[in-house]
Amino acid sequence: MRTLLDSLQWAFFLLTGGLVAPIVVAAAFQLSDAETISLLQRTLTVIGVSSLLQVTLGHKLPILEGPAGVWWGVFILLAANLAPGASGVELLRQMEMGLLLGGVIILLLSIFHIIRYLKRLFTPVVTGTYLLLLIFQFSSPIVKGILGVGYVDPYIHASIAFPAIATLLLTFLCGRSKIDWLRNYNALIGIVSGYGFFLLFGHIPAFPELPETVILLPQLFAWGAPLFDSGIAFTTLVITLPLLINMIAAIVVMEKTVGSEPVDRYRRSGIVMGVNQLLSGAFSAVGCVSNSHSAGFVASTRMTKRLPFIIGCLLLIVAGFFPFLTTSLASVPVPVAFAVIFYSFAHLLSAGLKELGAVLHDEKKLTIVAFSLFAGVGSMFIPAASLAQLPDVLKPILNNGLVVGVLASIVLEQAWKWKDTLSSGSGIGFGRWKRKHASLERSASHAVNDQSVL
Repeated sequence: MRTLLDSLQWAFFLLTGGLVAPIVVAAAFQLSDAETISLLQRTLTVIGVSSLLQVTLGHKLPILEGPAGVWWGVFILLAANLAPGASGVELLRQMEMGLLLGGVIILLLSIFHIIRYLKRLFTPVVTGTYLLLLIFQFSSPIVKGILGVGYVDPYIHASIAFPAIATLLLTFLCGRSKIDWLRNYNALIGIVSGYGFFLLFGHIPAFPELPETVILLPQLFAWGAPLFDSGIAFTTLVITLPLLINMIAAIVVMEKTVGSEPVDRYRRSGIVMGVNQLLSGAFSAVGCVSNSHSAGFVASTRMTKRLPFIIGCLLLIVAGFFPFLTTSLASVPVPVAFAVIFYSFAHLLSAGLKELGAVLHDEKKLTIVAFSLFAGVGSMFIPAASLAQLPDVLKPILNNGLVVGVLASIVLEQAWKWKDTLSSGSGIGFGRWKRKHASLERSASHAVNDQSVL
């Protein structure tokens, strides 16, 4: 019985990780109800299969493989460039090719062990910065979602915010309860209760018109044959690094959450991730990547075993074959989903603060963290319209504060290490030359305090 409940809780969590992206992409490209249901079906299927492949063949950790923010951003940016009333089918076909190309690139990087060098970059400074920026990036849509902004219209309505906040409080109280089963199933209790609250207030979304067939198999290349575009191909090459950074960070955080010893699982994970990108392209879905907030969910529910996660993946895959089940799952109100994952993200924020606790007494590292957070959070507030004059390849990077901040922390920390290496005299002879002539330089200054050169 416990395995079944754990599996259902995982299935709902996997669902919440895949609901928003296809709905937003469908709205951006003005897809019909039937096309939206088909995209949602394919996305859930790809999420289930991708997560199942990783937990069995890849990193072997219970981590959601959800739509990647950088891929999602590319879809939205392309849709924004469409002329009013124009069809976006050609752009969608180009994105299929971009996803396929991304899969090939990641496969090559993983097969030739290049990915292991990226793992060395994930120090406490980078990991802690990543986790804090992840929370900052998601805090706005989560809080707005709980308050009901965008659920019906762009305004806050008490009849939407009240049941969502009630769901949040109930999830939090269950998560902090001394009763084991309340604590372990706080997410499932929150989803069921939240659905009931919204049903009581009359805010359950209406079902779209369903296809006539009971079983609907996910369609290969639903948008048409892949179409090559040099701009999207170059964009794919650039965003490969952020995708790999997300995957490595998710693994590092989950290992610490479940208490697993760090092992070299990155080559396997990278190969499976490459396959998952190919699946996303083949099934015309938003590309998936390992989601770090899975660690917060595991921390809040204490579900560390792989079997319930595997069964949850299978349940999501099966649901993807039945349009009625897909739309039924999708009828879970978005404010309820945000209210439930709020508690998980709170755990993730705690993990980020603990990660940075190890560098609190190191002024250099704190400077790197401060600069990176400043750059990352600031980038989150740059309006997308202000990037219109920049090359398309830079837009998904600069429009993603998480990527900007993490890249800044990596570059700054490595640059500082390189500077310290030169100063210590290792590598080239600059440091030894500096020490040799230090006494001469000081005598030439006539005993003036060294700070005077500033």
